[in-house]
Amino acid sequence: MPQIIPTAQRALQVFEVFAREQRPLTNSEMARYLDLADSSCSDLLFTLRQAGFLLRTPKSRHFHPTGRLLNIAQGIAASDSLQIFASEALEILMRQSGESAMCGHIDGNKVKIFACKESSRALRYVLRPGTVLEVQGTSLGKALLGAMEPDERNALIDALPMIATTPKTITQRDALRAEIEATNQGNKCFIAKEEGVEGVFAIAIAGKVGDRLTALSIVGPTHRVSQNIDACIKILTEARAEFFES
Repeated sequence: MPQIIPTAQRALQVFEVFAREQRPLTNSEMARYLDLADSSCSDLLFTLRQAGFLLRTPKSRHFHPTGRLLNIAQGIAASDSLQIFASEALEILMRQSGESAMCGHIDGNKVKIFACKESSRALRYVLRPGTVLEVQGTSLGKALLGAMEPDERNALIDALPMIATTPKTITQRDALRAEIEATNQGNKCFIAKEEGVEGVFAIAIAGKVGDRLTALSIVGPTHRVSQNIDACIKILTEARAEFFES
């Protein structure tokens, strides 16, 4: 079981303090903000200074972050870490299930497809990244609702147009709330069986990736996914524990 390393946590908290205070700080001030002894804080700031993340003014001996952290963050952002995560996660889900896999986020009162990995089977379901869908008609949308705090979830449900795209789409807000709550109390794998597109069955999970609420789904023809629903749920249950932050 992974353990939290207090020293690493303290180092990150140093930058959170600088971001909050918006000014240079003395060792004593930082020690007070971090609830550390002055000597321990001095060692921490010295380490960060030697690594090039902090500078110290010659006269007042105040500490302030250098641009190194920003440069590193920009380099990470340039690689689009969420795209890398989605690509690897969807590849795993597609390979294990044999069906297409999708990643989506909430965009206003819709779900936007962020990435898709299509199945190699002749009969498969695929959506292009950027496609927007009704929240209540998709497993991705339901999973994202399920992962929200209750107040946020209820506010979004109230804002949904509740448009029916198939005869099986949920159009009543109370029914949607009841399904979300029931699934949250169960396996937390959210299902949309021919609710968004006729003949298509999807199962999804959701959680935080970095600071972004993200949903992943397995989706395919109804007859095939129905026959393998237990296996798909097992795949997604294991993926939720592995892919998302606790």
